Amino acid sequence: MYNMRMYRKILILLFIFITTVNANQKNKITLQLDWLHQFQFAGYYMAKEKGYYKENNLDVNIKEFDYNVNLLDHALNNDASYSVGKSSLIIDRLQGKKVVLLAAIYQNSPMVLLSLKKSDIKTIDDLKNQRIMLTPDARSAASINSMIKSQGVKLDEINFIPHSFKLDDLINGKTEAMGCYLSNEPYILKQKGIEFETFNPKDYGFDFYGGILFTSQEELEKNPTRVKNFYEATIRGWKYAFENIEETAKVIFDKYNTQNKTLDSLVFEGKVLKNLAKFDENLLGNIDEKKIQELKRLYLVLGFTKNSDFKIEEFVYNKNKILFSNHEKEYLKSNDITLVTKANKVPYSYKTNDEILGMEVDIWQLLQKKLGANFNTVEIPKHNQVLSSIDTNSIHLRFDYSKRDLDKNNYVESDPIIKISMAIATLNDKNLITDLSIFKNKKIAILKNDVLYRKLKTNYPSIEFIEVDSTKEAVRLIKEEKAFGLIEDILSLTHYINSTNENDIKLTGTLPFELELKLVTTKNNEVIINIFNKIINQITQEEKNSITHKYQLVLYKEVSDYTWIYKFILPLCLLLVIITIVNGKMRKEIRKRKHAEKALVDYANKDSLTQVFNRRKIEKIMNAQIKESKNDETTFSIIFFDIDNFKMINDNFGHIRGDKVLISIAKIVSSNIRSSDFIGRWGGEEFIIILPNTNSKDAYTIASNLKVLISNYNFDLEKAVTCSFGITDFKKDDSKKEMVKRADDAMYYVKRNGKNDIKVD
Repeated sequence: MYNMRMYRKILILLFIFITTVNANQKNKITLQLDWLHQFQFAGYYMAKEKGYYKENNLDVNIKEFDYNVNLLDHALNNDASYSVGKSSLIIDRLQGKKVVLLAAIYQNSPMVLLSLKKSDIKTIDDLKNQRIMLTPDARSAASINSMIKSQGVKLDEINFIPHSFKLDDLINGKTEAMGCYLSNEPYILKQKGIEFETFNPKDYGFDFYGGILFTSQEELEKNPTRVKNFYEATIRGWKYAFENIEETAKVIFDKYNTQNKTLDSLVFEGKVLKNLAKFDENLLGNIDEKKIQELKRLYLVLGFTKNSDFKIEEFVYNKNKILFSNHEKEYLKSNDITLVTKANKVPYSYKTNDEILGMEVDIWQLLQKKLGANFNTVEIPKHNQVLSSIDTNSIHLRFDYSKRDLDKNNYVESDPIIKISMAIATLNDKNLITDLSIFKNKKIAILKNDVLYRKLKTNYPSIEFIEVDSTKEAVRLIKEEKAFGLIEDILSLTHYINSTNENDIKLTGTLPFELELKLVTTKNNEVIINIFNKIINQITQEEKNSITHKYQLVLYKEVSDYTWIYKFILPLCLLLVIITIVNGKMRKEIRKRKHAEKALVDYANKDSLTQVFNRRKIEKIMNAQIKESKNDETTFSIIFFDIDNFKMINDNFGHIRGDKVLISIAKIVSSNIRSSDFIGRWGGEEFIIILPNTNSKDAYTIASNLKVLISNYNFDLEKAVTCSFGITDFKKDDSKKEMVKRADDAMYYVKRNGKNDIKVD
């Protein structure tokens, strides 16, 4: 018998050991960098050094770049593997590789082309017949190649040579230009006093992402919680790195400095990368779906793939989307989930006409709605054997109110769903109470077995707390002046006072403690709690408020003694006199405020440079037009146009003259469209015109007039300025996105075929 018990113990210990090992392995992550250690990866280092990964139960191994490791294959073919890559991952997805983009650390790619001043290369055209060191991976160099081709230079007119990744080759004349990073090589050249030219693809309209964190779709589907934890800890690490550049540089210098960089160079790198990440614009890690679509179109034009589509929701990670593992999906599919409730406590759970109502039911329905499922709700039967059966059933849950200690050996609870303030009730003659510390030797009642009781005893040792069996007992003690007050959650107190017509009792104040509503089930059914926690984390404050406000009652008591009113007559009269005196000044302030509000409205709706509508406002107008057209069965058209060769205008005449061109074109168009039409700046040198009750034929006439007016206008640039136009009209069931895409495609067709023309889709 003894040997049998020992054998069982050994098996249990072995099971625990194996489970622990497996659990630890699940939380081990490998991050493969796409270059050598430097500030370029600072956020990952700081997430590790500051313990952010550890706090999220992650053990992250950061691996430096290795020429023998394929970054994409590393992420796709290994469990818990993540990598850092470039915008060319779009091509991989188009080719069927199940890769998922988690975050774009750099909103603008740091990759540029550098040449020395002494080489006398001032324009892209000067690169003809020159040697350029560029990575042989055409996809990675797509931004630079696109920049070159956009200026009419053919790639076969340039002598591309293999990249040595040695800046000395540029300095010593072994190459006339070199692909570099803004955060690295410019610093070294400045330190050496060497003048150089920078050709940035972004300045030519080729705005790529850099430093993209990615993983496999399989990892996201199987381990969504791990992905979320890694993402959140990583972004937290990047925030710390950019907010503490000097400290971060010192950490890299001491622990990750395989390139033997100087501390000053690391600090310089950090400052440049912070700007590229658009950290101060709160865009750290942001991935814009519109930008992804633009890059996809560019890669297709460049001929990297023939496949033209992918599901953006599967390609770009949505941190707010609720994702479930295959095991969790199977669990929901295979089990009936039921909420059991006592239905005897207003307002949380009660019965009316045999229907169970209350806050518990409302929360339960909200969880079902977010999950897209249908669950059951039953009242707990009074028979002990049936109750025992329910308590041990793995598919039943109940609400817990954090009033009693949970038996964590047998039960597991969810995160708090809603928190309710605790309050104190006293006799009507007591003053407002917000702080219990002012009381000494007072007796205050609290319900038995309440976890809050121990906390209060510790925090307020001078107060005598009395444990009672019910709110009714506590109220009796208050009336008999055997207790000063009762502490209970504000909703329960409010409903009790109203339902019992306790005219002598009132709520005297709320306290800095809260009642937490959580779901509880048996320990062996922890998976359902994990599922609900994901949903709970997505519940908005507005959704919580809509439930709690429903059950908040305002207590109105009949006033029988009016003597107190007279005590305030004189002060009130004096207050009215003061109000009259300052009323004139207030009117002036109100007028000023209205002017300020109007200015703010203009600021929010208008483009600051051209003073036409901005993109946000024009999108609202288009949505309204679509809705109106669908309701009234009418049509409208849009004209999407772009200034031809605008980059060259900026390069040759300066940005100030370029801005004047934008302003002039906005004025030309605004003055030559109908009063019912709308013009807005879509972005950069792109504009959009919305033409209500107008078909594409009439829109073409308007665009033709604008094309002539613009091309004949004297912009004082010693060259003509022209525009390319794309037109489409509303079609049944159209969306804003579809309309803009058609007009945009039509406009780009004109761009590719000579410019200064109009095309109707």
